[in-house]
Amino acid sequence: MIYLVFTQEGFQQAKPLIFEDKATLWINADVLTNEQQTELIQANIDIYTLPDNADPGNEKSVLAALDHVEKSAAECDIFVEYV
Repeated sequence: MIYLVFTQEGFQQAKPLIFEDKATLWINADVLTNEQQTELIQANIDIYTLPDNADPGNEKSVLAALDHVEKSAAECDIFVEYV
């Protein structure tokens, strides 16, 4: 399972499921605090930063981020934060 998250609020909502699923996280560069990154790393959660910050309020931006993740990851389910 992959979680594609754009905001701190989205991360907070998805966090329990990310840890439960041991999911891979794709996220905007400016979302996670150092403490959150450390917590994820200690839980063996793979974290990837999107090459361009996606605007969750812009459908084209979200689709571009999703396209990037789909091309970069093995086939699996992707949960996308919806704002």
